[in-house]
Amino acid sequence: GRDGLIIQKGYARGLLLPQVAVENAFTIEDFLEHTCMKAGISADSWMDESCDVYKFQGQIFK
Repeated sequence: GRDGLIIQKGYARGLLLPQVAVENAFTIEDFLEHTCMKAGISADSWMDESCDVYKFQGQIFK
């Protein structure tokens, strides 16, 4: 729940916010795979060297 992910491969890019992993009880691999699927690439693309993985931290305002 602290870090969000951005995965980019070529022109495909997917982003999942930090709370998504907590709300769905994702493991680290689940979070990576779902971010890939959000980008429209295969779920195991995060292991590909041509794929860039970035993490970020967000702040939630209520």
